[in-house]
Amino acid sequence: MNENNSGTINYVNMPEAKHILMGDIKLRPFAGDELMLVRVEAPENSIAPDHEHPHEQMSVLLTGRAIFRMDGKETLLVPGDAVRIPSNTTHGATFVEASVMFDIFTPIREDFLAALS
Repeated sequence: MNENNSGTINYVNMPEAKHILMGDIKLRPFAGDELMLVRVEAPENSIAPDHEHPHEQMSVLLTGRAIFRMDGKETLLVPGDAVRIPSNTTHGATFVEASVMFDIFTPIREDFLAALS
C-alpha cells in the first residue's frame, strides 16, 4: 500500500481530508501500490477540461448529472452510469448538476500524490 494512503478511508464524511483542486472540482485520492481511487466532488456547472493521460481509467457517477466527452462524442451521465477510458484517450466532463463521481486509475497517478504533499 502506498505510504501516502494506507488502510481504510471513509469517503462519506471527509470535509477535512486532503484534496487537490482542479478549478472548482475537488479530487480526493486514495492509493494502493498499483491502483488509485479518487472521489471527485464537482459543483454545478464545473468543467473538467478535455485531457489525456497514460493511465487507464474507469469512472462511475454517484450523484448529479454530467455531460461526459470522449474522443469528440458527448454522453449524458446519470447516477449509476460508468465509463471506461483507455489510456491516452482524450476525455473531459461538464457537471450540469452538483455531482460526486469515483475515478479509478491504473497505474496510480503519481502526479496526484505529489500534489497532496
